[in-house]
Amino acid sequence: MTQQHVQQMQQQQMPARDHESRIGILENGVAGILSRLENISTKLDNRDKVPWGALIGSALGAITLIVTLISGIGALAFSPLSTGMADLKSAIVKMESRADRYVPREDLDTRFGVITQRRDDLQKASDARVERIERDVDAMQKSIVPRGEHGEVWAGQRVKDEALQRQIDQVRKDVTDLNTPRDTIQGILRRLDELDSRPRDRR
Repeated sequence: MTQQHVQQMQQQQMPARDHESRIGILENGVAGILSRLENISTKLDNRDKVPWGALIGSALGAITLIVTLISGIGALAFSPLSTGMADLKSAIVKMESRADRYVPREDLDTRFGVITQRRDDLQKASDARVERIERDVDAMQKSIVPRGEHGEVWAGQRVKDEALQRQIDQVRKDVTDLNTPRDTIQGILRRLDELDSRPRDRR
């Protein structure tokens, strides 16, 4: 617009120029105005456009950064896991190499089954023995005379023994009264004399 104003001023200062030169100057001015309008419209068009290239580039950069961070964190988190897996594999290999020194689980199950069967058999046998002993004890208790009855029998026997002892003492006393020790000795001596006075048989 400033250039157009300058051209108008020039046109006013040169009223004597001819008509062709005026038309040329006017055409040049219009051309300049048109070019400036095109520049302005181009700038406005560029201003209204979304900068997809820059946005896509920044988004790709951000995605690349996020993927890099995630892969780094994943590597840090996975490294102990991979180390643990390696340790576990080595432990499994060691256990497999030592497996021939251990008893297989099937053999243990078989042995435990046999032991359980024996235990059950022993339990049944011991239960049967206990029942038999209980039956024997019950039978013995039924056949055994209680201590109270024994006490009564013993007391009756003592009474009988005391009565017999009294009778024996009485008989002894009676015998002693009939035959004193002096009479007994004299009788023995007489008997001896009689035996001595008998003639002996000579063959």
